[in-house]
Amino acid sequence: PASPNGPLVLERIHDGWVLAPDFKITDVDNRTGELAGAYGGRLIDGTLFIGGAGYWLANDARDFKLAYGGLVVGWQSPELGRIRFGGRGLVGAGRATLGFDVQTARGGTLPIGRGDIRFGVNDPRVQAPVPARPPVLTQPQTLRARYVGRDDFLVFEPQVNISARLTKAIGVSCGVGYRETAQVDILRDRLNGPAANLALQFGW
Repeated sequence: PASPNGPLVLERIHDGWVLAPDFKITDVDNRTGELAGAYGGRLIDGTLFIGGAGYWLANDARDFKLAYGGLVVGWQSPELGRIRFGGRGLVGAGRATLGFDVQTARGGTLPIGRGDIRFGVNDPRVQAPVPARPPVLTQPQTLRARYVGRDDFLVFEPQVNISARLTKAIGVSCGVGYRETAQVDILRDRLNGPAANLALQFGW
């Protein structure tokens, strides 16, 4: 006899859009920077996220600027109560402007003695010797100048995060990651650094 079949269960696959204003605290050039930005994209089957993101330093300093963005791909676990765990990575490009001090040594002359010393009694019929030119000592003079350097770069920023659903369409997410840059000419590794973020997610 044929074995009885169980009931047919149909489950709807949830594909939706997500938009999230994002705020980051990060280390840039051994300074604390505040990055403002946002990410958005498509959430497939409630777990796979594909979208884009962009961030910039929220300050007015001429010698402390950073902006970058690119493609974001992430994964999150099925919902456990109202909590999800996951991770994502950003791959893209950006531009930074940082200041740096340049010190140069410039030669200079500094007199170390003046006049001369005589002993005994002078004969008025004898012409007094012409005093020798005082010796001089050459000392390096350090000149300091402040410059700004601008660089374009590639960036890869992975992170792990945890999110909580507040309502059906609103959630909050926080995470930690690290920003790694490449193809940097003059600023080198000054753009690399850890980051922590807090985002408010809107989904529909």
